[in-house]
Amino acid sequence: MVGMGGFLGAISRFLIAGYFTPSPGTLVVNVLGSILLGFLMYSSEYLGIVSPRTRMFIGIGFCGSLTTFSTFTVQTFQMQMAEATVNILANIILTLAGIFTGRGLVIYIIKRREGTGI
Repeated sequence: MVGMGGFLGAISRFLIAGYFTPSPGTLVVNVLGSILLGFLMYSSEYLGIVSPRTRMFIGIGFCGSLTTFSTFTVQTFQMQMAEATVNILANIILTLAGIFTGRGLVIYIIKRREGTGI
């Protein structure tokens, strides 16, 4: 499950990041992966709709290969200090925002399911 998810995540990263220049492409896949991971984690915890095999496939395999800390690190190392600082802050802030966005989607779904609104 992890290997299959990793294969699909790596291919997805290549395709998605290819639409951008290197550093923004890495940021985009990291943020998308964070949104998906946040949704997956909270769906698993609060909705109970995600099986352990699916968590391995999507969470470890797909998201692990889609997101890339190593590429982010190498690209940042190759930048001038001001650009590197912006890149670091953008990756930290936006990936954390991605996690909370995924979490927010799950909370929205729970409230809609319970009929309590937003």
